Amino acid sequence: MDASNTAQNVKHEEHFRKKNIAFLTCEEWMTSKLHSVDPSDSVDQARALLRTHRINQLPVVSEDKLIGIVTDRDLRGSGLTAAGASAPSKDTVRVTGETPVESVMTHPAILLAPHSSLISAAEVMHQQRIGSVPITDGGRPVGIVTRSDILEALVVFGTGRHTRLNRPGA
Repeated sequence: MDASNTAQNVKHEEHFRKKNIAFLTCEEWMTSKLHSVDPSDSVDQARALLRTHRINQLPVVSEDKLIGIVTDRDLRGSGLTAAGASAPSKDTVRVTGETPVESVMTHPAILLAPHSSLISAAEVMHQQRIGSVPITDGGRPVGIVTRSDILEALVVFGTGRHTRLNRPGA
């Protein structure tokens, strides 16, 4: 464990003594190392990023602003159409590996602010049946809360460890 992780764990341990799980914020538990795509990037580029980083969601960012999100579900299958239908209609275009991400992304994305509670993120994810919520500050993406982040918080609080788990790539 490097010095920055140790310092972060000490900070979190101190913080956990003062708070309970209901008051945790997205900023405290979000993944801040973001991988994102440009709206003009291809579906193949997005698939490669998802595979390489072993993630399921990619924020779509243009001029430092979050404009949507693309997920592994959006990119799955060869029979996709830009409108998400299984069969093309006159208003849809067949999705290929070269199709721009903006044709398949969800927009606008459901998002939260850094000070939003982790419970709010869990509620939104459950109600909307989504795997993550981008966190923005003034429209600029600063992180993403995923199911894994929420599960980590539950494990940490449920076991009384009071230190973050070591996750590769987080």
